[in-house]
Amino acid sequence: MKKNDQVYGVCSGYTHDGHGVVKIDGFPLLVKGMLEGEAGELVVTMAKKKFGYGRLMKRSKTSSQRVAPPCPIAKQCGGCQLQHMSYAEQLRFKKQKVQDVMQRIAHLDIEVQDVLGMQDCYTNYRNKGQIPVGVDKGKTVTGFYRINSNAIIDTDTCLIQSERINAVLQEMRKLFEKYQNAKLFRHLLIKHAFFSDEVMVVWIVRSFQIPHGKEMVQELTAALPFVKSVILNLNVRDDNVILGDKEQLLFGEHAITDSIHDLKFSISSKSFYQVNPRQTEILYGKALEFAQLTGKEAVLDLYCGVGTISMFLAQQAKHVTGIEIVPQAIRDARKNAALNGIANIDFVCSDAADYAKKLCEQGAHPDVIVVDPPRKGCDVQTIDSMVMMQPKRIVYVSCDPGTLARDLKLLEEKGYRTEIVQPLDMFPFTHHVECVCLIVRK
Repeated sequence: MKKNDQVYGVCSGYTHDGHGVVKIDGFPLLVKGMLEGEAGELVVTMAKKKFGYGRLMKRSKTSSQRVAPPCPIAKQCGGCQLQHMSYAEQLRFKKQKVQDVMQRIAHLDIEVQDVLGMQDCYTNYRNKGQIPVGVDKGKTVTGFYRINSNAIIDTDTCLIQSERINAVLQEMRKLFEKYQNAKLFRHLLIKHAFFSDEVMVVWIVRSFQIPHGKEMVQELTAALPFVKSVILNLNVRDDNVILGDKEQLLFGEHAITDSIHDLKFSISSKSFYQVNPRQTEILYGKALEFAQLTGKEAVLDLYCGVGTISMFLAQQAKHVTGIEIVPQAIRDARKNAALNGIANIDFVCSDAADYAKKLCEQGAHPDVIVVDPPRKGCDVQTIDSMVMMQPKRIVYVSCDPGTLARDLKLLEEKGYRTEIVQPLDMFPFTHHVECVCLIVRK
């Protein structure tokens, strides 16, 4: 098999990121946009030792699960990879993706639950937009990066962002064109609190000196009264990190307020907060269900962020301790606990692994441990410390099935058993899937 070879094949499954897999005499070709069961003529675009990439030239058999992508820039944008799949097929793909890593990486003989999908509407679900800003041939461009590129696909609307985020983006584009200062901007970060309908706009800039910045704030907030906060964030780094360390408040408050299941949350520019509020309530409800609290338990919540899961747990636990390394998130978490009148909770600013090790050395034995780590999962020290504390149950919330499977394998080897793997669709149209797992001591 070599580049530019033309072949005919049938798609037999998917990769972890939703590419179709076509095997030609046992050699797998990965084909973007091809659905399972479809057949057609392909051209090889790259051939490696064990697999290659192909492009579908002519489709001779079409899956009943194929739909027309609802977004006009679906083929160029790198954000949503599954718009050509029906929603039912997206959920089937995500379940199989989780099932595959449970068998291949974790070596677990466990039946993954059906994915909990969104009901009815699964567009405009995101409460956060991170939108690159640039200038191309003298014209302001905003949008999203082209696949495998730093080139910006120019757009003023995103299918999965809330309508208010899109409204802010459209207004900011008018201001950029009016004042011709877009070259000083790197990104727009826009957060929308669905319950209160408040919006925060963060200008991520290369300099605190923004010509006509005051006029832009006045015109933005006059045109869109739901904008309750405008913040200037300075980022002079030469990498892909979005937010810098220094900020100035230009308008309103440093935070906006949202609510999930009667709990209020203060959200700042740097707060981690789940991007799909409708599904977040279901996710946290599952975590609470798996924790099986009776009111007598001591709970440890590692990677607690702004305390969202912690406060759900505190309503049914004796005491909760939340651990988070980001100082601003801990400040928000403490503020959130006070905002909701929750006293049986403490928040500690620390690296999760270091604090878990410290608790081990102190002989702590929480009844339940909840972990919601970043995409890289838990490190070995954290897992070892959790095991040494001997909780009855561990509830693991994960945004990456691969690292989740790796960690479940380690926990199995160290005396714990995975009882339930429940995927949940937090990110329709993308290949990402969230999971919450119940793990018990053998």
